[in-house]
This record gives sequence, C-alpha cells and structure tokens, in this order.
Amino acid sequence: MKEFIIDECIKDQFELYCNICSHLSEHYNSEFAPPATLEKIEQWEKDNDTELPHQYKSWLLLSSESNILDGYLDFIWPELGVLDEKDDSVVIGSRMGDGEALGIMRSSGIVFTVLDGEVREFDDFEDFLTCMQLYMERLVKEHFGKNWAEDFNKKFGY
Repeated sequence: MKEFIIDECIKDQFELYCNICSHLSEHYNSEFAPPATLEKIEQWEKDNDTELPHQYKSWLLLSSESNILDGYLDFIWPELGVLDEKDDSVVIGSRMGDGEALGIMRSSGIVFTVLDGEVREFDDFEDFLTCMQLYMERLVKEHFGKNWAEDFNKKFGY
C-alpha cells in the first residue's frame, strides 16, 4: 500500500466545518462519521474501476459520511451514479435536501452539482467546500450578528 498524505487545505476546511457546526449546534444538528480507512477507499476504487480525486479521499480519511447543518450538506460514501446519460459520475452527496446532487466525474475528476438538469462545475473539491463555507458563514452571521467572526476566532483559536 502506498503512503497517502491528507491534503492540508482539506484538513483545514474539515476543521473549519466542524467548528462552524459546533458554533451553530444550538440551532442545527450536524454529524461527522468516523474516518474511512485508506484500505476501504482503495478497495472501493478497485471494485469500481475508479480513482477518486486526492482531495475527496482526504475528506473521506477525516469523515466517511457527514450530515451538516440539518442536511444543508450531506456527504455519503461514494456511489456510482446515474446523474448523466453516460453514467460517468460518482455520487458523493447532496446539498440542501432539495435533490441537488453532488458528484465527481469518473473520467475527469471534476467535482460538480446538478439540480433539475443544470450542472455547476467546481475547480476541485476544495473549491466546492469553499463555496459551501460562505453559506455556512452567512448562517453564523444571522445567529450571532455582524461581529460573529471575533467571537468565533477567539473560541476556536483562529
């Protein structure tokens, strides 16, 4: 088995997500499942003849599944999906519980969402996480006011 180093940007995003969820815990429920093992991820890749992007594997090594802010964002164990006619996608989650699927194109590794046939592509998994982080920060601001960042930074040591 080859060595795998978790992407630092993903590790930082994961920590920030956990902290935001903790900060909002009076208002929203969030759960982060234990991490997957590298062996389980590699077996999935072998069984499905698919290589998952490094950043997404990094996330799986931090939490195999997550339900964030009452389902605003759900990450699931990867599934081969039927999000397009070519069956080229791996479903890795959903957003907002309204049917917006989150996936990765098997052939290119592109991370995307699709809702009612409209596809939005992201530069990579980190770009997707950053876009979702902005929404999460708006929720914190709604509940804790415009100076939320000062309290948040003190509480979590940023």
